[in-house]
Amino acid sequence: MSDMLEHSSLPESVHRVLRRRILNNEIPSGARLIEASLASDLGVSRATIREAMRRLAGEGLVKITPRRHSEVTRMSAEDADDVCFARYVLEAGVARTIPVRVRRTLAEPMAAALDEMDAAARAHDVEAIVAADGHFHRLIVQASGRRRACELWAGLDGQMGALMRSSIDRQHIDLAEVRGRHEVVRDALVGGTAREVDRALFDHYVNTDHGRPTAPDAG
Repeated sequence: MSDMLEHSSLPESVHRVLRRRILNNEIPSGARLIEASLASDLGVSRATIREAMRRLAGEGLVKITPRRHSEVTRMSAEDADDVCFARYVLEAGVARTIPVRVRRTLAEPMAAALDEMDAAARAHDVEAIVAADGHFHRLIVQASGRRRACELWAGLDGQMGALMRSSIDRQHIDLAEVRGRHEVVRDALVGGTAREVDRALFDHYVNTDHGRPTAPDAG
């Protein structure tokens, strides 16, 4: 086994190993995940595998069929559209409350997140791209200082891996494009008006193609 498990929390470690393999397409869509085989491969109990599977199912990466088997799945175009719209509504809402002086302080940490995206793209590492995306967008929500908004965003972010993997498959996105898509948001947040921030987030999340017709212009 190439992935090292951290024995401080076996279910968490198993979840992380399987999530990495799924996001990086080492375990492709449609592949069956057999408890006994995975338990033997990773050197853990079947109960540990089941707990990890439940987490992966909650993230939209695995479909569990009771008393049969688990299967790697991809988020549907409709679900991807819904997740993106929910993230837009939340992030655009909190962004309106962030003072301009605070938004300007995001320039440096956002640049670091963009550099993470570059490094992940060069390594063809989708899991790392997802982590960098989370880092980038978390900065926006946390800058608002609104605790419940941060909690709601964290719940939505749990499905970002499934969203990105399915979008890459469906739209054939080049990982090198990911930074550019986020730079537009960064530029609006750091130096734009409230309307420009809203427009950038709308274009980033809603006015895009997840396999469905693009949304109408927001005006």
